[in-house]
Amino acid sequence: MLGIQRTWQQYPDMGPKPRQIFVTRSRLLATKVEEDFERLMASLVAAEYSPEELHRMGKDAEHDVEFVDQDDNDQWRSDLPERFSDLSDEHFPLFITYDRVRMFVFSEYSISSFHQ
Repeated sequence: MLGIQRTWQQYPDMGPKPRQIFVTRSRLLATKVEEDFERLMASLVAAEYSPEELHRMGKDAEHDVEFVDQDDNDQWRSDLPERFSDLSDEHFPLFITYDRVRMFVFSEYSISSFHQ
């Protein structure tokens, strides 16, 4: 995912933005993988900066620590639309749970219940 996203950022004229999705059962894992992905992307971008720019960026950076178990957070990913077809390029890459994918499918195809 990282390589595809980075390549697209370096060469945006090569085509539409890739719509990559990371799916897991755990909200916590999805959140952690997304955070790591964002840090890795930022480190790739930071590799192009001078030491002075990096020093300035370090002073401006805020370090927010969140102590919420995302598996218990009812508002987790409330920024997403109800239907998969309503997602925009800004939502990608997308890090979500299997349950959220299932909700997308239910909404997209007007399925009222799921039989496991």
